[in-house]
Amino acid sequence: MMADLIILPPAAKYLKKLKDKPLKKLYDEAIKEICKDPTIGEPKHGDLEGVLGYDIYYNKTSYL
Repeated sequence: MMADLIILPPAAKYLKKLKDKPLKKLYDEAIKEICKDPTIGEPKHGDLEGVLGYDIYYNKTSYL
């Protein structure tokens, strides 16, 4: 079962402006993986407890 996808306006604006095609492809793949299984990712701690974070590593930078 695939989860529904809701992209908030700030994220949509960021993705629309993103010019780096390999990074944009990694975001697309990550979104597809998360839609397939919403429970993947690392659990956050502290104030964000209960939220899962999914890391994308690209060009020596981690995008969450």
